[in-house]
Amino acid sequence: MNNKFYNLPLDRQEQIINGAIKVFSTSNYSNTSTIEIAREAGISKGLIFHYFKNKKELYLFLYKYCASLYTSELEKNYDSKETDFFELLLKSQHFKCKFMKEHPYVYDFVVKVYLENDIEVVDEISQYVKPINDENCKRFFEKVDLNKFKKGVDVALLFKTLLWCSDGFMRNAFKNNISIDEIESEFAKILMQYKENFYKEEFICTSMNTEIEKIIP
Repeated sequence: MNNKFYNLPLDRQEQIINGAIKVFSTSNYSNTSTIEIAREAGISKGLIFHYFKNKKELYLFLYKYCASLYTSELEKNYDSKETDFFELLLKSQHFKCKFMKEHPYVYDFVVKVYLENDIEVVDEISQYVKPINDENCKRFFEKVDLNKFKKGVDVALLFKTLLWCSDGFMRNAFKNNISIDEIESEFAKILMQYKENFYKEEFICTSMNTEIEKIIP
């Protein structure tokens, strides 16, 4: 990327970034028009290519920007004392829903990137995302209390299953105009069902019921 972009005033940078994210969030990579991006960003198409070598460079820059924004805000909401597997997932989902409300175009764009299959960008996105996901997974299991699970439970597989479930809920919300609050409520109920099936009896009736009550009317 041309460093001249960073020499722009911050409000001008944000205008270009927000405009480009908004346009990319409505379509896949190949069908997104740089003309439409320029129009939404309030600049000429020529200036886009003055700051970014091509559409691919702009796309990858925006994804890294969004990922950094998400990670930064997640850190602010990080509970270093929580060790309960289901409490951690519940709080993570709550943060996703909160972020989705506050940054709708950013979240739409990130989901679009997640579903992208254009060979021009998919490999580079994967190379960037994998280390982040691996680190997040490692960090999660370093703090979670595995002693609460019944003997024989494959916790790693359960973790993957619930992440897929969470992603599916979010994608379903976009496709069918389901409210974010409803998605959060339904996912909380699912977590409680898994907890009742996989936790030892003495760990089922814990504070998670209170957390769910804050979400479910």
